[in-house]
Amino acid sequence: MEEMKHSDYADEILELTNSWEERGMKKGKEEGIKEGIEEGKMEVALELLKEGSSVAFVAKVTRLSRKEIEELRKSL
Repeated sequence: MEEMKHSDYADEILELTNSWEERGMKKGKEEGIKEGIEEGKMEVALELLKEGSSVAFVAKVTRLSRKEIEELRKSL
């Protein structure tokens, strides 16, 4: 009887651990997607600046802040 209780308890702990692992993986994936989108915006902004686009135009197209675009422009 006591072995059964320990077994049930172990199963519950394993299930809880798996649940937290799944949540962590989902959150990590969501954050990775957001980071990828931001990196893509920065790459597009950089290419637009290289082609001579204005800061205002780049801000409008990429929805990045003017400050972020000015920082990119300094790196050219």
